[in-house]
Amino acid sequence: YSLAVVVAKTGKKVLLIDGDLRSPSLHQYGGLKNDRGLSNLLAGASIEDHIQFDSSWNLSVLTTGPIPPSPAQLLSGDRFSGLISQFEDQFDHVIVDLPPVLGLADAILMGRCVQGIVYIIKAEKTPLKAIRGSLQRLRAGGVRLFGVIVTQVDYSKHSYGYGYGYGYGYSYGYGDSGKANVE
Repeated sequence: YSLAVVVAKTGKKVLLIDGDLRSPSLHQYGGLKNDRGLSNLLAGASIEDHIQFDSSWNLSVLTTGPIPPSPAQLLSGDRFSGLISQFEDQFDHVIVDLPPVLGLADAILMGRCVQGIVYIIKAEKTPLKAIRGSLQRLRAGGVRLFGVIVTQVDYSKHSYGYGYGYGYGYSYGYGDSGKANVE
């Protein structure tokens, strides 16, 4: 939701789609109803009255709608890519919140229909093995990766910055060994 809000704040017309047909959640962030949405459109319904508008963020949202019995089957046809094409004609930006990559075909099937994806990693929570496996599945599935966003970074544990300094030292004398000390 955050990425879509940031883009919408630039004055662009944005559509955010909840693509997680198994575990929908975006409707909760915007306080929207989830009684109709993407699953209805994939099953053949017309677009009218399925897109909701979140006026607090100036953002259009397509929730998932009812959870279908077989999301992968709904996504296997050409309907999703056709919907994306229609939405790209109506909106400046179409952002699809995909389901998790590992374990399901849904993200790969949807990822092939969009221009590219941004992979989201939760800092210190997403195991490196899962990240590598997900990225490998996306590449193998022919999904174009635009980049990665790391969320929930605990800045108290990490620091970033740069510095510079200038130092000069000189010493001369004899230490405990009796030999000359020169630095």
